[in-house]
Amino acid sequence: MTESFMTSDGKRIAYHQVGAGDPAIVFIHGAYSNRRGFGFQEEYFSPNHRCVAVDLRGSGESDKPDHLYTMPQHADDVAELIRHLGLRRPVLVGQSLGGQVIICAAAQHPDLVGAIASLDSPSNIPGWHQRFHEPFDHLIAEGGPLREALQMFLSAAYLPTDDPSRLGGMADRLAEVPDHVIYNTWHGKSDFDPGPVLQGVKCPYLYIDCGQPDLDFDLLRELCPQVVIGKTVGAGHKALQDVPDQINAMLNRFIQHADGIAAEMIRTGGVFQYNFPQN
Repeated sequence: MTESFMTSDGKRIAYHQVGAGDPAIVFIHGAYSNRRGFGFQEEYFSPNHRCVAVDLRGSGESDKPDHLYTMPQHADDVAELIRHLGLRRPVLVGQSLGGQVIICAAAQHPDLVGAIASLDSPSNIPGWHQRFHEPFDHLIAEGGPLREALQMFLSAAYLPTDDPSRLGGMADRLAEVPDHVIYNTWHGKSDFDPGPVLQGVKCPYLYIDCGQPDLDFDLLRELCPQVVIGKTVGAGHKALQDVPDQINAMLNRFIQHADGIAAEMIRTGGVFQYNFPQN
C-alpha cells in the first residue's frame, strides 16, 4: 500500500513498507526508476526486517517539481523519511543513483544511518562520471535528443547474460518519464562530486559491483577505508532482478556483521590476511 509524507519544502514523497524487525532496511532506487524494483529483496528480508522502499522526488508516485534533483536534496528527503517513520539507524540500500543518495545521507546525517550498501553505483567513485557520463552531457539537454542519448547510455550497462526483456522494454519504461525529470536527474547527478562525501562516511559500507568498467577501488578504499567490495557474477545493471540470490546473500551477510566487517577492512586495507597465532 502506498503511503506518503510531505517534506519540509512541501513535496510529497511516496513510499511503502512491509515486514518488521531491526535494523530496518530502506531501499532507494536508481535514476529513471521507482521503488517497485526491490520485490525480491522485500520478499527475502521482510520476515526479519522492516523494509521501506521510497520513490525519490521526481520518480514514481512522488512529486516531480521542475528543478535540479541534487544528491544532497535526495539525501535530506531520505533523512526526513527516516524521522517520519521513527526508524532507528536503518541500513540504506541504494541502486545506481541511489548509491550517491545513500553516501550523502550517511555523510550529512550520520546520527540517522546505521550502515549503507550501494549496488552498481560507479558514480560513487571520483572521476568515473568524467570518463563515462560527461561525453553525453551535451546530448541530454533541453531541446536535444535526450531520450535517444539516455537509452544509448543505459543500454551499455547491460551484459550479454542479462535478461533481454529488460533491455527490450527500456524505451517503454523511459516513455513514462517526463522530459524535465530526465534532464534534471542527469544534470543533478553530473554536478555531484563524491570525493568529499565519501570522506564523511563513517558507518559500515558495502559496495557491490555488477560489471562496470574502469573502477578505481584503491581510490574508493583510500577515501572510505571501511568499505567492503563485492561483485556479482553474470549479471549487469539489473542484477537486483536477474540474480537476486547473489545480491541478497551479500546484503544479508553484511547487515548481520556490518561493524565487524568494517573493522576488518580498516585493519587489513581490504586485503584478506591470515591471523596466525604469534609464538
